Amino acid sequence: MGLVSRVVEQAGIPTVYVSTGRDLTAQVLPPRSIFINFPMGNPFGRPHDVAMQRKILVHALDHAVAATKPGEMLDLTYDWGERVMTIMEIQSGYSASSPDPATGKQPT
Repeated sequence: MGLVSRVVEQAGIPTVYVSTGRDLTAQVLPPRSIFINFPMGNPFGRPHDVAMQRKILVHALDHAVAATKPGEMLDLTYDWGERVMTIMEIQSGYSASSPDPATGKQPT
């Protein structure tokens, strides 16, 4: 998304990336971003929670105007209402192994 944001910004249109993956956003470094610790795929909150979605949207629009330096990331402190699990904690049909602590790579 950082590359797309940069192209849109070059056309004179400000962008704000709404992220649920802080580490990935820090690596990609879009021009402006906000991080919210919600499950992936839910950056604006729970379905049908219009009030929450509106608040997050207003934060994003405000950040488009208020951010003063390239790559600035704003952390929002909204609560999902229950602990947000990482992909390593979710039990599913596929279970990924923990990465090798020395290399950070998944075992083959």
